[in-house]
Amino acid sequence: MGESMRKVYGQSKVEGCPFCGKQSTTENDQGVPVCRNHKDKCLDFKCICGQWLDVNKGKYGPYFNCMNCGNISYRKGMEMNEEVMKKARGIVEKTIPKKKHTPGEITVTSDDLDFM
Repeated sequence: MGESMRKVYGQSKVEGCPFCGKQSTTENDQGVPVCRNHKDKCLDFKCICGQWLDVNKGKYGPYFNCMNCGNISYRKGMEMNEEVMKKARGIVEKTIPKKKHTPGEITVTSDDLDFM
């Protein structure tokens, strides 16, 4: 019948540090999984509505709470503040200027059959 995927020890849930992206090995004071280098740092995020998000730790891990919006999952809270985390990591996206294409004239003769 249906083949089930076999669980392998240590591969079921791998959390990444929100500050650097490395594998999390400990938790900070807020209960957020972080690497040992960022154990003393705390998350200060804002909700879409403009209120500050409080970090809480529940049965299933950390989550955010907004005074206006209520409980927000950890994943959604991190997605809302993706730009803040990029700045914290030092990742700045640079826009690459596009090259202007100037149309030119191409002459094809009967000797250049490989062109088409």
